[in-house]
Amino acid sequence: PMREEYSEDDSDEDLLPSTFGQRVMQGAAQRRKEQEEARQRAKDEERADARARGDAAVGGRGGGFDAADDAAGGFAGTRSKVDNKIGEFEKYTKGIGMKLLEKMGYKKGGGLGKDGSGMTAPMETQMRPKTMGMGFGDFKEAGQLNRAKGSKAAEAVARKKARDSGAEEEDLEDAAENEARRKRAEKETRERAMWKKRDDLRRARREYRTAEEVLAEQEKADAAAARAAAAGVPVDRGSHAAHRPKMTIIDMRGGGGARVVTDLTRLGEDAPPADGGGGGGGDGDDDGVPLPELQHNLRLIVDLAEAEIQTTDAKIRHEKDTRELLARERARLADDAERSEEACERLRLALTLAEKCETTARGGGGALALAQLATMYGEMRANFPETFRAPHDMADAALAHAHPLVAELFDRDRGGWDPLCEPTRGAEALRPWRGVLEGSRGVSRDVDIFEAPDGGDRMTTLLTDAVIQPLRAAIATRWDVADPEPLLRFFDAWSAILPPSALNDLRANVLLPRLQSAVESWDPTRDATPIHAWTHPWLPTLGDAMRPLWAPIRHKLGNALGAWHPSDASALTALSPWRRVFDERDWESLFARCVVPKLEHALNALVINPAAQSLDEIRWVLAWEPVTPTRRMVSLLEAGFFPKWLRVLHAWLSSENPDLEEVTRWYLGWKSVFSEEILSHERVRTQLNVALDMMNQAVTGEGVRAP
Repeated sequence: PMREEYSEDDSDEDLLPSTFGQRVMQGAAQRRKEQEEARQRAKDEERADARARGDAAVGGRGGGFDAADDAAGGFAGTRSKVDNKIGEFEKYTKGIGMKLLEKMGYKKGGGLGKDGSGMTAPMETQMRPKTMGMGFGDFKEAGQLNRAKGSKAAEAVARKKARDSGAEEEDLEDAAENEARRKRAEKETRERAMWKKRDDLRRARREYRTAEEVLAEQEKADAAAARAAAAGVPVDRGSHAAHRPKMTIIDMRGGGGARVVTDLTRLGEDAPPADGGGGGGGDGDDDGVPLPELQHNLRLIVDLAEAEIQTTDAKIRHEKDTRELLARERARLADDAERSEEACERLRLALTLAEKCETTARGGGGALALAQLATMYGEMRANFPETFRAPHDMADAALAHAHPLVAELFDRDRGGWDPLCEPTRGAEALRPWRGVLEGSRGVSRDVDIFEAPDGGDRMTTLLTDAVIQPLRAAIATRWDVADPEPLLRFFDAWSAILPPSALNDLRANVLLPRLQSAVESWDPTRDATPIHAWTHPWLPTLGDAMRPLWAPIRHKLGNALGAWHPSDASALTALSPWRRVFDERDWESLFARCVVPKLEHALNALVINPAAQSLDEIRWVLAWEPVTPTRRMVSLLEAGFFPKWLRVLHAWLSSENPDLEEVTRWYLGWKSVFSEEILSHERVRTQLNVALDMMNQAVTGEGVRAP
């Protein structure tokens, strides 16, 4: 059972009344008792000091008081020393503060207020340590210091009033005791206002009793009630039970487990039987076994064992995880070691192959040595690609080995190679080197943005002096533009060897300017070689890069057609190759401006005579059909041929007794002149149908209507 002394409960003191718990509770009670005794001794000493001060004040009553002492509220010989440095800082100012105080009745050395009973010392300040909270430890706040000074002044005033009224020693003692009580009340008020809870949050203490003590107390109460009843005194059991302290009784006797008992009268009646032995409820008590304490200790042992088991299990799981992680790390390190060994072996093989390349390069041999080196370096690049990357960068070594052999192959020092005479020389020997050197810079190191676009390409570096520079010189100085065959053979052989950057540079900066210069100097009326003979072969190589040449060529062709006659077939020979080269719009513009007027003039000169017909003019016009749009040719025939042809047919049919068979042969003869494409055109069929209608009218004998 336990008794609650306070309304607030504390879970830390909720212990079973074991032997160890009783010793702890007894030690705590002993310490509380010692603290109460120490506080009582301090109160007694304080009362003694107050009594001694009162005796001293009564003894010095005849000696009188000084005026400054009255103003300060203290006794002669016991007042505090006046601080003569008050307002000393005003020597640096105009002294307005002291002047205002003097106007309000203040005298230097006295206290504040009308009668000088206020505080005599200035307000003190005290620096709070950094990060310290309010009310921590024994730190005195500035307000507490100043209130202490105020209380001292009030105490002095009280003592002065007691002296003036002639109070006795008992009055002084009572005043001191009241003042002490007032101080304690102020202190308690301040403490309650602080963040930490003190007396008002005092923890509840529980008092533990054994079942024997509770039953004994109940028996005493029942005996007292019985004696009172025997004496005739009425006993109100209800009120007695109401005033009985509230208790919670936990009955842990027997083997049935703990149970809560609310009625003390049933504590002895409902005692459960003990476990084991088949005895009654008192067998455990007879044996003297403290069953509650034993059960508590057993639970503690079980909890400790369970905690130890859990700790051991956690350690085992941790060890298993650590073992698995270490196994993975071991496997990873083994893989790294294996890869490192493989890399070392591959590097050793690559070094052996590099030594062979060095030996081959030093031996020389021209094209054969170049082919051998290309084969070895190609094998190294395919089997050991890491050697072509930093920090080994074997591509530079390959370039250094190949450069002198390429110079020897093209006989650079004696100038023995002519690209126009031997355009394919060395091409087959250098073809494998593009696969060895191309793109190695992008693989092995970072791109330099300040480097020239093609300056860092190793293949370009290898061929610049031996191949590219001689080719540029030959194109600029010795190449005949009208003979494109040598350069065409060079580009066919070297297009798969030279880097794209080098090819584009040769086409845009060397070949195309040379063609532009030749087009500007070309005269179609004097040069026997047509321009398409030496420009069209470059279309597969240069492509759209040749578009700037088309405008001057069309201009020169148009000027040459100014004096041309349709009977001259050379114009058709010169223009027909450009039908698919020029844009459709540009070709139609050139044809309409330079050819159509000439063809219209030829059709106008055509004479339709069935008796002696000449077909030269119509053949001149129809010869341009392959390069003339069909609609343009049909328009020419509608305007210059069919009107005259229908008028002649109408006149023939309108004559007396026309030979219709001869008319039919004449009609079929003219129809055979035109191609099927022209005859299938709708507008041409319309004109032919008009002719057939007139012939049918002549056969039926009706009048032939004019077209």
